[in-house]
Amino acid sequence: MAHATWESMPLTFDTTGFEHLDGTRWFDPNTRDVVVLSMQQALPRSPVWLYEIDVLRRELARTHAARVLPGPSPGISPVPTATLLEADAVLLGGSMALYTLVAEKLPKSPTGRLFRASFVLAKADRTAVLTGQFEEWQVSGIRESLVHINRGGPSKKDGGHPYDPQLPYEPSDDPAWDAQFPHHPLTKARAWVRTVRESAVVHREFAALPGLRAR
Repeated sequence: MAHATWESMPLTFDTTGFEHLDGTRWFDPNTRDVVVLSMQQALPRSPVWLYEIDVLRRELARTHAARVLPGPSPGISPVPTATLLEADAVLLGGSMALYTLVAEKLPKSPTGRLFRASFVLAKADRTAVLTGQFEEWQVSGIRESLVHINRGGPSKKDGGHPYDPQLPYEPSDDPAWDAQFPHHPLTKARAWVRTVRESAVVHREFAALPGLRAR
């Protein structure tokens, strides 16, 4: 990545464990995990932003829950394909960013999921997005099954989504279970998030741009 400009590399971060694939993409050949950094000449489409994080969390949770597949047969409820697990306003290299963690159903797997962690830095007329994708590609569903069997474990949560009680929520997605499943892609996604937050450096020219304001 010699001669990279701030427009193509608005931030740097620890890529330990990943191979540089091309441009601003990194890949773990052992797990198929992928990290992508992109710069978009556009701003997030949202009536609220980080200054109304509780409202934004609820809206994001509802938006993801609305992504469904038709039921397997007439009369069967549609199947949700995505769930917002976490959303927060965080400091990334000194700049405010939207952090989200989303679980997505894998199309050809009855239980497999992909966990997508993202940081969105909106500045002036452009947005930098750093995303890590962590996929269940071998045996899937073990974490969910064991947690449902052992409801007396570290997480006592049972019921609705933490951002909207009317939405469904998988108890095994609670971070309290991560220590018992250190190699699960959700645990790895959260570990990657911590590494990025600790190591990210935002390019000074990008950081100096005005932040996103209400329109």
